Amino acid sequence: MENIISSLEENLKSLYRKAVDADIRINDLKKQGHGKFGHIFKQEDLFSIKANKFMPYLEETAAKILHLKESGDLTSHQDELETVVKQLHLLHKTLAEFKAVV
Repeated sequence: MENIISSLEENLKSLYRKAVDADIRINDLKKQGHGKFGHIFKQEDLFSIKANKFMPYLEETAAKILHLKESGDLTSHQDELETVVKQLHLLHKTLAEFKAVV
């Protein structure tokens, strides 16, 4: 279990700087009159939060990882673990696409 949680936390750390940089870029775009969107991810996606920046999504994922870590038993939280892995994948993918476009 510790290896899985450690891996999730490492993914979170690697996303942190990317999310901060992307949010700064979004702020710059908004100042220029661009970036007029309501939220990053579609409503049917994996996140309960709806935000126009990346950091709130990262914070939601971090809270879920912390919950998994504190639970001490991943076998009874398989669905939540699967959701966290999907969230991390989607964040990696979307941040990479955002960086490539902007």
